[in-house]
Amino acid sequence: MSTRRDLLTALIALAAAPGLGVVAAPFSDLDRDAVRRIGQAWRDSHPGATSRTLSARLFPTGRGPEALPALRAAVAADFRAGRLFVHRGWRLSDTEGALFALLAMEA
Repeated sequence: MSTRRDLLTALIALAAAPGLGVVAAPFSDLDRDAVRRIGQAWRDSHPGATSRTLSARLFPTGRGPEALPALRAAVAADFRAGRLFVHRGWRLSDTEGALFALLAMEA
C-alpha cells in the first residue's frame, strides 16, 4: 500500500467483507503483522472487547453494502469528536482501531 489511508481503506473493505478469505487476494500486500500489532494495541486499551462485541459495534446491520458508508461516517464522527487511537505516531479514529482489532481477531 502506498499510504496510510490506502491501508485503512483496504482494512475497511476487508473488515466489511462477509468472507475475509475470499477478498484477501486483492490485498495480499497488506502487512498482516502490522494489522495484528495495531489491533493488539487497540485491544490492550479496550480489554473487554471481543470479536462479537466489535462485530456488533462496527456492523450493527450486517456486512452488506451499507456497511462501508456507515463505517466511513463513524470514522469521520470519531475524528470530529476527538475519539482517537494513537499507535506509533499514527493517529487513527477509534473506529479504525476497532477495525484493526477485529481484522486481527478474524485473521
